[in-house]
Amino acid sequence: KIHPATTVDLPQINFVIKSAIMNWPLPARLRKLAVPVMQYREDDMAALSVLVAKLNGEILGIAAWDSEPTHPLPNGLGGLFHGLFVLPLVQYQGIGTSLMNAVFDEARKIRTTGLLIKAQRVSRHYFERHNLTPLAATDDEYPWQYWKRLA
Repeated sequence: KIHPATTVDLPQINFVIKSAIMNWPLPARLRKLAVPVMQYREDDMAALSVLVAKLNGEILGIAAWDSEPTHPLPNGLGGLFHGLFVLPLVQYQGIGTSLMNAVFDEARKIRTTGLLIKAQRVSRHYFERHNLTPLAATDDEYPWQYWKRLA
Protein backbone atom coordinates (compact mmCIF):
# COMPACT_ATOMS: atom_id res chain seq x y z
CA LYS A 1 0.00 0.00 0.00
CA ILE A 2 1.16 3.50 -0.85
CA HIS A 3 0.06 6.34 1.37
CA PRO A 4 1.27 9.71 2.69
CA ALA A 5 4.01 9.55 5.31
CA THR A 6 3.91 11.20 8.70
CA THR A 7 6.70 12.21 11.07
CA VAL A 8 6.10 8.92 12.92
CA ASP A 9 7.45 7.21 9.77
CA LEU A 10 10.68 9.25 9.79
CA PRO A 11 12.95 6.64 11.47
CA GLN A 12 11.84 3.94 9.00
CA ILE A 13 12.10 6.38 6.08
CA ASN A 14 15.68 7.21 7.03
CA PHE A 15 16.49 3.52 7.44
CA VAL A 16 15.31 2.91 3.87
CA ILE A 17 17.38 5.85 2.61
CA LYS A 18 20.49 4.70 4.47
CA SER A 19 20.08 1.12 3.25
CA ALA A 20 19.67 2.26 -0.35
CA ILE A 21 22.67 4.59 -0.24
CA MET A 22 24.91 2.03 1.44
CA ASN A 23 24.13 -0.26 -1.50
CA TRP A 24 25.33 2.27 -4.11
CA PRO A 25 28.43 1.25 -6.10
CA LEU A 26 30.62 3.98 -4.56
CA PRO A 27 33.56 3.95 -2.15
CA ALA A 28 32.41 3.36 1.45
CA ARG A 29 33.62 6.78 2.56
CA LEU A 30 31.45 8.55 -0.03
CA ARG A 31 28.41 6.47 0.92
CA LYS A 32 28.89 7.30 4.60
CA LEU A 33 29.19 11.01 3.78
CA ALA A 34 26.07 10.92 1.61
CA VAL A 35 23.75 9.29 4.14
CA PRO A 36 23.21 12.23 6.54
CA VAL A 37 22.85 14.68 3.66
CA MET A 38 20.19 12.58 1.93
CA GLN A 39 18.12 11.62 4.97
CA TYR A 40 15.03 13.62 5.91
CA ARG A 41 14.31 15.65 9.03
CA GLU A 42 11.00 16.80 10.52
CA ASP A 43 11.22 20.14 8.71
CA ASP A 44 11.64 18.28 5.41
CA MET A 45 8.49 16.31 6.18
CA ALA A 46 6.63 19.60 6.66
CA ALA A 47 7.95 21.12 3.43
CA LEU A 48 7.67 18.09 1.12
CA SER A 49 4.98 15.63 0.16
CA VAL A 50 6.27 12.19 1.10
CA LEU A 51 4.71 8.88 0.08
CA VAL A 52 5.67 5.51 1.51
CA ALA A 53 5.12 1.98 0.24
CA LYS A 54 4.35 -0.37 3.12
CA LEU A 55 3.91 -4.10 3.48
CA ASN A 56 2.80 -5.50 6.84
CA GLY A 57 3.52 -2.17 8.51
CA GLU A 58 7.12 -1.97 7.25
CA ILE A 59 8.24 0.76 4.87
CA LEU A 60 9.80 -0.70 1.73
CA GLY A 61 10.22 2.51 -0.24
CA ILE A 62 9.70 6.25 -0.17
CA ALA A 63 9.16 9.05 -2.66
CA ALA A 64 9.31 12.75 -1.83
CA TRP A 65 8.39 15.74 -3.94
CA ASP A 66 7.77 19.47 -3.78
CA SER A 67 4.82 20.83 -5.73
CA GLU A 68 5.93 24.47 -5.63
CA PRO A 69 6.26 25.61 -9.27
CA THR A 70 9.75 27.08 -8.91
CA HIS A 71 11.77 24.98 -11.34
CA PRO A 72 12.05 25.97 -15.01
CA LEU A 73 10.94 23.18 -17.33
CA PRO A 74 10.36 23.12 -21.09
CA ASN A 75 6.60 23.63 -20.50
CA GLY A 76 6.85 26.31 -17.79
CA LEU A 77 7.56 26.21 -14.08
CA GLY A 78 7.19 22.87 -12.31
CA GLY A 79 7.80 21.08 -9.06
CA LEU A 80 10.75 18.99 -7.90
CA PHE A 81 10.81 15.21 -7.51
CA HIS A 82 13.04 15.21 -4.46
CA GLY A 83 13.84 11.58 -3.72
CA LEU A 84 13.03 7.97 -4.53
CA PHE A 85 14.47 5.18 -2.39
CA VAL A 86 13.66 1.47 -2.11
CA LEU A 87 15.15 -1.09 0.27
CA PRO A 88 17.84 -2.98 -1.64
CA LEU A 89 16.33 -6.40 -0.82
CA VAL A 90 13.09 -5.56 -2.60
CA GLN A 91 14.39 -3.49 -5.52
CA TYR A 92 13.45 -4.51 -9.08
CA GLN A 93 9.95 -5.54 -8.01
CA GLY A 94 8.08 -2.42 -9.13
CA ILE A 95 7.99 -0.58 -5.80
CA GLY A 96 9.98 2.40 -7.13
CA THR A 97 7.86 2.57 -10.27
CA SER A 98 4.66 2.43 -8.23
CA LEU A 99 5.89 5.21 -5.94
CA MET A 100 7.03 7.35 -8.87
CA ASN A 101 3.68 6.92 -10.62
CA ALA A 102 1.85 7.76 -7.39
CA VAL A 103 3.84 11.02 -7.17
CA PHE A 104 2.97 11.81 -10.80
CA ASP A 105 -0.72 11.11 -10.11
CA GLU A 106 -0.73 13.34 -7.01
CA ALA A 107 1.03 16.11 -8.93
CA ARG A 108 -1.51 15.90 -11.77
CA LYS A 109 -4.38 16.20 -9.27
CA ILE A 110 -3.11 19.61 -8.20
CA ARG A 111 -2.37 20.62 -11.79
CA THR A 112 1.43 20.58 -11.56
CA THR A 113 2.69 21.11 -15.12
CA GLY A 114 5.75 18.92 -14.66
CA LEU A 115 8.38 17.67 -12.26
CA LEU A 116 12.13 18.15 -12.36
CA ILE A 117 14.24 15.18 -11.30
CA LYS A 118 17.86 15.62 -10.26
CA ALA A 119 19.20 12.08 -10.34
CA GLN A 120 22.28 10.76 -8.62
CA ARG A 121 24.84 9.30 -11.01
CA VAL A 122 24.04 5.79 -9.76
CA SER A 123 20.32 6.17 -10.48
CA ARG A 124 20.27 8.05 -13.75
CA HIS A 125 19.80 4.84 -15.77
CA TYR A 126 16.67 4.08 -13.74
CA PHE A 127 15.07 7.33 -14.84
CA GLU A 128 16.22 6.84 -18.43
CA ARG A 129 14.61 3.37 -18.50
CA HIS A 130 11.36 5.00 -17.42
CA ASN A 131 11.42 7.29 -20.46
CA LEU A 132 11.90 10.51 -18.54
CA THR A 133 13.18 13.29 -20.72
CA PRO A 134 16.77 14.38 -20.06
CA LEU A 135 17.51 18.08 -19.70
CA ALA A 136 20.74 19.72 -20.74
CA ALA A 137 22.69 21.05 -17.79
CA THR A 138 25.24 23.83 -17.70
CA ASP A 139 28.46 23.63 -15.69
CA ASP A 140 26.84 25.14 -12.59
CA GLU A 141 23.79 22.83 -12.62
CA TYR A 142 23.18 19.31 -11.44
CA PRO A 143 24.58 17.05 -14.21
CA TRP A 144 21.81 14.41 -14.51
CA GLN A 145 18.49 16.18 -14.80
CA TYR A 146 15.26 14.78 -16.18
CA TRP A 147 11.70 15.94 -16.28
CA LYS A 148 8.22 14.52 -16.53
CA ARG A 149 5.49 16.45 -18.35
CA LEU A 150 2.25 16.24 -16.40
CA ALA A 151 0.06 18.82 -18.13
